[in-house]
Amino acid sequence: MPNGDGVPETDEGVLEWSGPGRLVELASKVPGVVVAVVSAVAIGVLVVMGTLQRVAFPEWGAANLDSEASVATWFSAALLWAAALWWLLVGMSTRPRSLAIWMWWPILAFLALDEGNAIHERLEQWSGIDWQLLYIPVMGLAAVAWWGVVRRYRKQARIVALLVAGATFWFVALGLELVQNWGGSPVRATIYVPTMITEEALEMIGSTVLLIAATLALAKSIRAEPESDG
Repeated sequence: MPNGDGVPETDEGVLEWSGPGRLVELASKVPGVVVAVVSAVAIGVLVVMGTLQRVAFPEWGAANLDSEASVATWFSAALLWAAALWWLLVGMSTRPRSLAIWMWWPILAFLALDEGNAIHERLEQWSGIDWQLLYIPVMGLAAVAWWGVVRRYRKQARIVALLVAGATFWFVALGLELVQNWGGSPVRATIYVPTMITEEALEMIGSTVLLIAATLALAKSIRAEPESDG
């Protein structure tokens, strides 16, 4: 039965804490090192399997790193969804409220949706315009939100370092995707596989690093004094 405040109460009369606050508390206990280890092992396996698929076992379709229906794609989307969720919880628990964080997590959620549903590839095919040109507004919003989050945690060196590293991995991955299409067919055939494998790995690493940054920010937000956006 709920008490007068709507909080569930056990038969023994002990109040149970539930709802968003409980979710924040549980998520804040997830160690960043566990996220790093689990993700590193998964990424390593996916990259090895993806490489073998390209060089020796083309029938391993689910291992194809360049497929939109592969294990790697689903894992990459899951990492972005997790990062979006953790940053949402950071936004819910941080005082004073941070507009930058409330801009940041929906962008990560959109990227997760895009990754899992190949939205940018479909837009490119439909429009005939390179998706990276179409996504300039999205990238601009992401850059503004990211910079705001960096400023929010400017006194937290580890969080800032992880935010910078995660963005750098993603930036290099986007650059490699551009390189893949340069130089015509002979050059593309030579560089495509190594750049594609590296690009996909960097995207997953970048998402992992942004997720780890969120775990640190969440742990800090529930135990530390409020910080000014400055």
